[in-house]
Amino acid sequence: MVFWSPKPNGRNPKKFCLLASTQACVGPAGREFIMGGVAQAAAIEAAEIVSGKPLLWSTIQFINAGFANQSIDFEVEVLGGGRSISQVLVTLTADGTVLQTMSAALGGRQGTERQFVSMPTVAAPEDCSIKTDLDHNNDQDLIAQFERRMAIEAPDKGLGAMWIRSKDALPITAGLLAITSDFMLGLHPESFRGTSLDNTFRVFSTHSTEWILCVTQMSGFRDGAAMGVTHQFTQNGQLLSVSSQTGLLPRSENRR
Repeated sequence: MVFWSPKPNGRNPKKFCLLASTQACVGPAGREFIMGGVAQAAAIEAAEIVSGKPLLWSTIQFINAGFANQSIDFEVEVLGGGRSISQVLVTLTADGTVLQTMSAALGGRQGTERQFVSMPTVAAPEDCSIKTDLDHNNDQDLIAQFERRMAIEAPDKGLGAMWIRSKDALPITAGLLAITSDFMLGLHPESFRGTSLDNTFRVFSTHSTEWILCVTQMSGFRDGAAMGVTHQFTQNGQLLSVSSQTGLLPRSENRR
């Protein structure tokens, strides 16, 4: 069990719940909220339990925030599929309010693994500068659960790459990769402190690695919104996941 693992909620095997613990939350003191990537990770785990299959793809819409110490309910609905694939819808609510909805496909068919995208050449994690957020002073929240090091900083090209690892040496799972993929907006100075609207997340593999390299290419900014794509790799260049997000850029006074 990890801090995003949902628990059964009653006798219905398709219903779960999760308490938004400090570990799952980000935000300023008194206004902490569950990080969108954590909500997606919990929804993924619920979907995997119900379907009995590993995640292939999911897309989540962040509608409302769930706050620290709030109990979040998850309901999984199997919409279709067959022996190889299950198509599901997961609805997240709290106190009767819909927080997120996630559509997902789980499963797959046996076949060869071929990777076409390559990891960029970067310095090893220990040779990269530690990433710190100047206004972050919480040693218990989600940010504090990870060590981060910057490998590429090229904002003029919309490109950023960051090494990240769990301080608890957690195994590589779809849930963990969903969380680390949600750091996308923080890899560009103009989108840092922005608000994620969605995350479309695809699992390519769950190969073991100590450090994950998150490579984010911003596609562009328009009408106050950021759009970008993140590829995640193992230390030896094996592809882990592909994700894409839309986010609102922060108001200018919040940028640092």
